[in-house]
Amino acid sequence: MSKLPVRDIVNLTSVRRRVFAFAGLLVVIAASVATQAAEIIAITDENFSEVVPPGKEADAIIGDWVIRNSHIVAVVAHPIPGRKANMTVRGVGGALIDLTTRERGSDQLSCFYPAGGKFLFNQNTVEIRTDSVARPVVSINKGKKVALSVEGSTISKPDLTCRVTWHLNDDDYALRYTVQISNPSQRDRRVSAESMLRCDGDLFSKSVHEPTGCYIAEDEYFRQTYAVAFDSATLNADTARGVTLSRDEEQQLELKAGESLEFSGAIYCCEGRPSAIVWCENQKSKRAGEKQAGLVASSLRAQSGRGSVEHTVLTLSRGDQLLGNVHTDEKGRALLRLPPAEYTASIRSLGRPDRVHEFEVKPGRDHSSTITLPKPSMVRAEVTDRFGKPIAAKVQFVGKGKTATPDFGPTSAISAVKNLVYTANGRFTQELDPGEYLAIVSHGNEYDAAFLDISVESQRIVDLRVSLARTVDTTGWVSTEYHSHSSPSGDNVSHQTGRVLNLLAEHIEFAPCTEHNRIDTYTDDLLRLGATSQMATCTGMELTGGPLPINHQNAFPLLHYPMRQDGGGPQTDTDPVKQIERLAMWDNASEKVVQTNHPNLPQILGDRDLDGKPDDGFRGMLGWMDVIEIHPPQAIFEAPPADISPQEKSKNRIFAWMQLLNLGYRIPGVVNTDAHYNFHGSGWLRNYVVSSSDEPSEISVDEMVKATQRGNLTMTTGPFLEVGAFAGSARLDNKVAIPGEDLETSEPVQVWVRVQCANWFEVNRVQVFANGRPLPNANFTRATHPKLFSDDTVRFQHNIPLGKFEEDTHIIVATIGENLTLGQVMGPEQGKLPPVAVSNPIFVDLNGDGFTPNGDDLGVPMMVNR
Repeated sequence: MSKLPVRDIVNLTSVRRRVFAFAGLLVVIAASVATQAAEIIAITDENFSEVVPPGKEADAIIGDWVIRNSHIVAVVAHPIPGRKANMTVRGVGGALIDLTTRERGSDQLSCFYPAGGKFLFNQNTVEIRTDSVARPVVSINKGKKVALSVEGSTISKPDLTCRVTWHLNDDDYALRYTVQISNPSQRDRRVSAESMLRCDGDLFSKSVHEPTGCYIAEDEYFRQTYAVAFDSATLNADTARGVTLSRDEEQQLELKAGESLEFSGAIYCCEGRPSAIVWCENQKSKRAGEKQAGLVASSLRAQSGRGSVEHTVLTLSRGDQLLGNVHTDEKGRALLRLPPAEYTASIRSLGRPDRVHEFEVKPGRDHSSTITLPKPSMVRAEVTDRFGKPIAAKVQFVGKGKTATPDFGPTSAISAVKNLVYTANGRFTQELDPGEYLAIVSHGNEYDAAFLDISVESQRIVDLRVSLARTVDTTGWVSTEYHSHSSPSGDNVSHQTGRVLNLLAEHIEFAPCTEHNRIDTYTDDLLRLGATSQMATCTGMELTGGPLPINHQNAFPLLHYPMRQDGGGPQTDTDPVKQIERLAMWDNASEKVVQTNHPNLPQILGDRDLDGKPDDGFRGMLGWMDVIEIHPPQAIFEAPPADISPQEKSKNRIFAWMQLLNLGYRIPGVVNTDAHYNFHGSGWLRNYVVSSSDEPSEISVDEMVKATQRGNLTMTTGPFLEVGAFAGSARLDNKVAIPGEDLETSEPVQVWVRVQCANWFEVNRVQVFANGRPLPNANFTRATHPKLFSDDTVRFQHNIPLGKFEEDTHIIVATIGENLTLGQVMGPEQGKLPPVAVSNPIFVDLNGDGFTPNGDDLGVPMMVNR
């Protein structure tokens, strides 16, 4: 089988666009707001960057339809078979997948299904009208009013048909829709007049606005709020993953044979709850046939002597009515549409005292007012290495005494995340309330961390200049992360730029992009961060199918086709063997790493139906795996009892992995974070892989693939572990076998072990395992062998004699800090983990005739149908 060369192929002019702002850097790629007419535009290769709205949740691809005017921009997914926005938002053909304002776009919508997601629409039914006249389906369609229609039938059985029409006029601020459901059958049917809204993630505050009978979903932090109104009824909401919006007075309607029913509504987008509420009030007036209030464009700008103030929280009230919050942007602006009235804004801005601003919006003219804030108390940071070179960093601020620990932003934010600030270049300024703080500055496990007490005074700047020493020598090895996620994966809402910042700050040197069910890239974020020299990467994916947990596999590198469905990636299969084979053979069987994620190894080996009785399992998967995730690594010190239940066997993956090794499945182990959020998301698990270059900019993806497949790697939560096996009494570098290699010898064997630790974690035990069993005479602890352990960076270094083996033997070395933790540097959850590192096996071949496994089940019967 021929193999293609490994390359990271990314079209940098076509990468997916996002909006992000952090530490003084703003990147906004937005379409021109010069449009005067309403437009329907087919998305193409050529116009993608101009017409697709920006935002963390933008999911448009080529072939979808943009509907826009000078106020808003929306994307309706073209109804091709299999169209999905992401892994969890499926069946989106004909539905609304992106919606935001034109002036400052920030799409956060997962999907809005006007017909409730119960119909499958046909791509051949697309109809476009401009100014009420049907037009040929062409790339650009303009008019004072435009409409796009699609038709389809029920998914379960095609006995009902549906026509959805999206409407936009040139002066509209909301996208309107009409749903017509018809019953062409010969019998009466009960049908639901309902829509479904997907605003996924815990950032959204979602509920029916009881005074108006509308529904509001607010993402306060990313400054995007959606409101939905039915034209002829108030609505109620049945909340599940998707919020089903139905008519308040009737759950279902009688639809007689041959008849149709129609309902309509609108979805509105704005920057905060106040604008959503007043729009909902107008929808209530419209339903009642009453006059609607004129809404006035209103801009509030927060500034201080240092310029615009971002993330100022304005809590708006109108008389006794609390309207809600709105955040200022990078220009200090909060953009609203409000009816004429007097308003009060209670102002909260980090590092400044709270204050109140009163203003009046008058009819007939735009409102603009400036709020002048005092100078803030703040920290100005500069983090370098010992040579004065700026480095990426993670900086924590922990309140001391009566000072509260700050909360800068949610766990899905980019750089200011909870009490952390991530920086790609070591420099940032961060407003901070006056008080006493512990600042913890770190750059991954090879660098000593700094713990500094700082005192922040009102309206004063505290300079935080820190030099971090790289005390751990990892020459010849680079740290890698092979499994992490962000918002494009569809099961979380973390900003992908925040994921890249996590990786940079934790000093990960090679990380493929592995989003769920789409091939994607980190290259665009590294370019924008100016960090292409700090981390090597390549395109990849996690192919995520069922059954869980065995049918999840990562692969990298893969050819990336930007702006296409799933980035050009393969589809899942309910048969795990077929799925992993499909992934391995993708791109014409190109050379790649195929990694099985968080597996139930006993089920794969021989318990397909999980009934505790051996069968053939999904054993065919093993032939396609290059590596297996086996975390948590500390479980190597926790051998299960012989009578462990079948249900419990899957929990100790590293033990099951050693059983596999004893059966002859020579599949290396890896550990990865599987990070989904940006608060201490990356860095607490990593692999060290052999590399001919220690410079990230010179790392070869091809070399990473081959070294990983060979198992030339160690796994760690922090300690850097080096292991080499050699024969005889003298260690000669050219005759030392490292993890993943064979040592052909019948002589006595020794292993050279060195463990290095930075200043913020510790190890106190080293243990050698032979064919998966711990060797009693190769167990060293600080208590029993104090002279072998040190308080220096090199905590342990020793040649360990193992003697002469009687059979072919694989050797694994592990080290741990028993009853110790990683501590504050890794945060409140991952900081509880022990410092631990585990090598991949070195295979001692006694006769030079190839390694022969011994079949030992390590005292726990394996799921093998013998």
